[in-house]
Amino acid sequence: MYLGAAYVLVGNGKRRGRTIVPYALLVASTLLLALSTGHVAVSLRQLLEAFTNPAVTSIPKGSSLYFLNQTDPLVFAGQALYLFNVLVQDLVLIWRLYAVFNSDWRVPILPLILEAINQVTALYSIVKFFHGTPLEDPVLRKYGILSWSLHLIINIGVTAAIAGKIWWHGRRTVTVRGHNAYAGVAFTIMESGGLFAGATFVLYVFFINTATGTDALVGVNPVTQLATLSPLLIIARVGFGLTHSGGRSQLSSGRTAPSHSEAVHVNITRSQVSDYPSGDLYPMQAVKSEAGIAA
Repeated sequence: MYLGAAYVLVGNGKRRGRTIVPYALLVASTLLLALSTGHVAVSLRQLLEAFTNPAVTSIPKGSSLYFLNQTDPLVFAGQALYLFNVLVQDLVLIWRLYAVFNSDWRVPILPLILEAINQVTALYSIVKFFHGTPLEDPVLRKYGILSWSLHLIINIGVTAAIAGKIWWHGRRTVTVRGHNAYAGVAFTIMESGGLFAGATFVLYVFFINTATGTDALVGVNPVTQLATLSPLLIIARVGFGLTHSGGRSQLSSGRTAPSHSEAVHVNITRSQVSDYPSGDLYPMQAVKSEAGIAA
C-alpha cells in the first residue's frame, strides 16, 4: 500500500514541478510507515517476553498479566508510538480538510484545537500509567474517555466534511453527466477513513466499560496499523482510480464527454478539491451546463 501511495505522490510531484505538497505527503506517509513498523517490532518483543520468558510464564496467567502491566517500558513505548502515529494521521487528515475547503485557514482551527487536547490528555494518561498509577484511577479514566471521544469526533467529523465537500461540488456535474461525478470519490474517502474510525469506536466501547477497560489499551496494537493504512489507502485508491465510480478517467481528468451523438457546451469552473491548496492533485472540476444539449 505504501509503495502504491508513493508511486502516486512521486508521479504527481514530477508533473506539478516546483510544488512541495506531494513530497510533504510522501514524507508523512514514510513517517507513518516507520512508526507502524516500529510498533510491530515492539509488539513482537512483547509477545516473546509474554510467552517465552520463564519469569512470566511461571506465574499463573502470567502472559495475560504481562500485557496489563502499564509500567513495562515496552508497553509504554508501544502506546507512545500509537499516539504519535495517530497524531501524524490526524494532521494529514486535517491538511486535506484545509486543502479541500480552498485553503481557508479558519476551517482547520477547531480540529487542530481538539487534536491538541486529545494528544495532551492521552500522553498525560500513559505517562501516569507508566509511573504506577492504577488503571482504575477515576481521574485518568475521565481523561481517557475524553481522549477517545475527541479522537472519534476528529476522525468522523473531518472525514465527513471532506467527503461532503467533494460530493457537494459533484452536484454541479449532474446536469451534464446525469449523475454526481464525484460521489464515488466521496464514498471512497468515507469508506477508507471509516476503517480506522470503526476500529477506534470499538476501542472506545471497550474503554468506557469497566470490565473491558484494559482490553482497549491492549487493542491499540492492531489499530496502530490501521492508522497508517487509512491515509495510504485513500491516496492509492483515488490516485489509481480504484473508487466506486468505476473508472480512472472519470476521476483523474474530470473531463466531460458527450454521450452518443449529443454535443454539450460547458463552462468549467475549477474547484480546489484536493490535497493541493493551489492546484489539483486529483483534478476534480465542477462542471455546469452553459447551453442546451443538441442532438
